[in-house]
Amino acid sequence: MSGFKILFANLYDLLLLAAIWFVAAIPFVLWQGEAFENNAAVTLAFQIYIIAITYVYLTYFWTQSGQTPGLRTWKLQLVTEDNRILSRHSANLRFIYTILFFAIGWIGVFLPKQQLLQDRFAKTKIIAVKRD
Repeated sequence: MSGFKILFANLYDLLLLAAIWFVAAIPFVLWQGEAFENNAAVTLAFQIYIIAITYVYLTYFWTQSGQTPGLRTWKLQLVTEDNRILSRHSANLRFIYTILFFAIGWIGVFLPKQQLLQDRFAKTKIIAVKRD
């Protein structure tokens, strides 16, 4: 399996998430008005809100089928090391590592195991699945 497939699947999901973030930001910005730009507490609340939306999006797909839309498009699946769909605990752990390794997690796909750093620490892996 190519590490580039994993990167492209993650890029696809990032584009979808950007669209979701944009739509989700509208009510928050309308609700806060000028306070959104001028109040550090509101800015922090908005960041937590966006992280929460990201958490719901990713962990929902990880625990239901192991395939986000990006993974499904590239015929990949996120599973535990013993090839099972992620439990809520495993999904939470992987999400925390994804946040921690956001800037450098992709480096792992160019190492021999072709595994994202967050997958190495969360004891998960991305595998290729058969075409439908």
